[in-house]
Amino acid sequence: MTEETRFDRTAERYAAHSAERDWEPFIAICKPQPGDRTLDVGAGPGFLSGALRDRVAEAVALEPSQAMLSHAPEGVNGVVGSALDMPFADASFDLVTCVNSLHHLPDPHAALREIARVLAPGGRFAIQDYLRHPDPVEAERWDAIERVRDPGHGRLPAEGEVAEVLAPFGIVPAEQVERPSSWQTAAWNDIAGLDPETAEHIHGLIGADSFTLRMWRARFERTD
Repeated sequence: MTEETRFDRTAERYAAHSAERDWEPFIAICKPQPGDRTLDVGAGPGFLSGALRDRVAEAVALEPSQAMLSHAPEGVNGVVGSALDMPFADASFDLVTCVNSLHHLPDPHAALREIARVLAPGGRFAIQDYLRHPDPVEAERWDAIERVRDPGHGRLPAEGEVAEVLAPFGIVPAEQVERPSSWQTAAWNDIAGLDPETAEHIHGLIGADSFTLRMWRARFERTD
């Protein structure tokens, strides 16, 4: 029997948050085409795939939590599976997306190599995540806070790290944007479904009612 994860326990919270989200800014950088077969990696409840569904030929949502995928919109092809060992053939997808999921993975480089494997020639990879602080001490402090909130947290990607991993596959940046992303600490804790003691501990570690991270969004294109 598979061990229940935090995302299994908080699937309804994440689905509610995802349903309220404006996906259009991210979709704009994806540049979806009517004939695209798309894959969202670490898709959660599948709402990005749902937003893409009527603009592409097929929208596949890959997510390890069945509880999350139970909220996927109609028309989305939900697949339970790992980003580290995707159950898809080589060059299967014209557009692959990954939104705020890379930092949850124990081996993000392995996931990026899998993304490169399933991305078709001429395909696009669109990613969004929060960037690692350039100060190593501050970066580790924040990752430590993230791990209190979610023991499965890996680490935030460093600036330029994704491009470095994908370059050998002929997958290069085509468009990038970076901006501040502000959060209320209480709301951030609430999404994770934390008990009051843990939420209070995290608030103390952050030391403020709000915080700001660097949000990074990019589209890569396969040129080989």
